[in-house]
Amino acid sequence: MSRLLVAWALLLRFSVAGFWIFFASQRWFDRSWVRELFFTAAAGNYVPIYGEILRVLVPSWEAVTIAVTSAETAVGIMLLLGVYARAVTVAGALIALNLWLTFSFCDCWWNRADAPQVFWFYFSAMLLNMAAARERHASIIWRKGKTQR
Repeated sequence: MSRLLVAWALLLRFSVAGFWIFFASQRWFDRSWVRELFFTAAAGNYVPIYGEILRVLVPSWEAVTIAVTSAETAVGIMLLLGVYARAVTVAGALIALNLWLTFSFCDCWWNRADAPQVFWFYFSAMLLNMAAARERHASIIWRKGKTQR
């Protein structure tokens, strides 16, 4: 692979890692703002089975928030280090799919304000994770020359 392609793959990987670490950091010290968002998204979600799952999870919103935040943090750090990068980007795509289904398909104030922005924000995160999953990633903590496939 040429140096330019390697540089682009590394930039993509670090960008996706930064995305997950940044958004996870928004909830590590203050999760209270998530409660109202989750309740609104669950109540207004119109995807048949998925909306029902969200409404069942509403009482345990804090546990769900901690689990998602932990997963986002793990994805970001593991991507940054290049540890199991392909598997982690697939996990990141699944997290983005979850967020996309939660926040883009509901009758909520943020969708009434700017539905295309909400839709493309989470959809593009899913696409970037899927694109990063296709790349060959080198771990920065393993021996030089050893690549992860």
